[in-house]
Amino acid sequence: KLLGYNMVTRFLGIDLSDGVKRHHLIAYFFAAFISSSYAGALAMLQPGLLQVMGIERSAQAMLTGNLSALQEIILILFFGPVGALADRYGRKPVYIFGLLMTSLGFSLYPHANSMTTLIAYRVIVAFGSAAMIGMMVTVIADYTCDSTRGKANGLQALIATLGAFLPPALGALPQVFANQGYDQLAAQQMTFGIAGSLGVIGALVVLVGLAPHVGKVSHETGESITTMLREGCKASRDPGIALSYGAAFISRGDLAVTGAFLSLWLVQYGTGNLGLQPSEAMFQLAVPRVMAVVSGALVGALVMGYINDKVSRITAVSIASGLAAAVYLSIFLVKDPTAPWVLGLLAIMGVAEISAFVSSQALVGERAAANRRGAIIGLFGVAGAIGILVGTAGGGWLFANFGPSTPFVLFGCLNAVVFFWSLRVR
Repeated sequence: KLLGYNMVTRFLGIDLSDGVKRHHLIAYFFAAFISSSYAGALAMLQPGLLQVMGIERSAQAMLTGNLSALQEIILILFFGPVGALADRYGRKPVYIFGLLMTSLGFSLYPHANSMTTLIAYRVIVAFGSAAMIGMMVTVIADYTCDSTRGKANGLQALIATLGAFLPPALGALPQVFANQGYDQLAAQQMTFGIAGSLGVIGALVVLVGLAPHVGKVSHETGESITTMLREGCKASRDPGIALSYGAAFISRGDLAVTGAFLSLWLVQYGTGNLGLQPSEAMFQLAVPRVMAVVSGALVGALVMGYINDKVSRITAVSIASGLAAAVYLSIFLVKDPTAPWVLGLLAIMGVAEISAFVSSQALVGERAAANRRGAIIGLFGVAGAIGILVGTAGGGWLFANFGPSTPFVLFGCLNAVVFFWSLRVR
């Protein structure tokens, strides 16, 4: 202390909360890197696996949507309780559980020999993801002061975007293994096994590196989990928190639609129109275009992190949702997803996606009271999970019945709704 005031530790331009050290933030960023890589890995790897498993092409979009919908239903049910448990017992054990469960689910996924086992393994991934994603969002809010929360969320989004480079790299591995003489199924199993190992590494980093006490705020109160959730729900009376829930809905839905259907669109286009093998379509078509989205997100993370600390958090939501509305509605014009000009549009899509992600997190982090943060951000996660559910289940139906651009158009319209909502809240 100095003259009665706590000295604030600053690291990477971020003012750290009391009790948080530089190495805690570094460990968190590494865990966020692993967590975010998992967020997009199934969307990248699953299209090739479904082809190898012999799933009919006409059924793939609906199956993709239904599996994602199942996962999001589990997330909706468990995000709130997970946040409340983290408020009581701390972020670290919940985060470790999430990473290890996700790791297990990925390792088992390509060994499914029936629809029942495929669903069972997706359920394991879903339980892990509820804890992992919830803690990824909550810990950064715990670790940073409000004065630099925008920069912190921007840097976290940058790390998450770097993590999003891993799924395209994983997506290239089946072709590498196939070139070495492995059959298509073995190539998929080896790739998913490598993906599973990431969660074990992340869990070890969390165990050793995260602060043991920060975020453990309700252990002494004796409150039940139900009471904590009820109080978290009451917080939505704040117009800013309510808007953050709406922003979570569209930002997670944006990411889900791109993740679930961009690669599927390209793999189907490659195998159906260009005569490519699934691994070739993944490597030649899907990987470079997903990389374009990710590259745009790298730029957007830094820019929106800066903007969030220069304007009000609600204005930042307006900027992000307006840009996303324009970009997603523009996908209606795409007839050939391999056309050169589409790469530029996908890069702008990456900027829009990550901007919505950063602005929504910064807003809820600013408005959520510290003693309710786990529960409020858990409900924020529920709103995001509902957005993913709408994007994947509804998007799968639209994709199968009205064409591959329609899931993107749907979220262009929903982003426009949040844009006008944010103008009213301002």
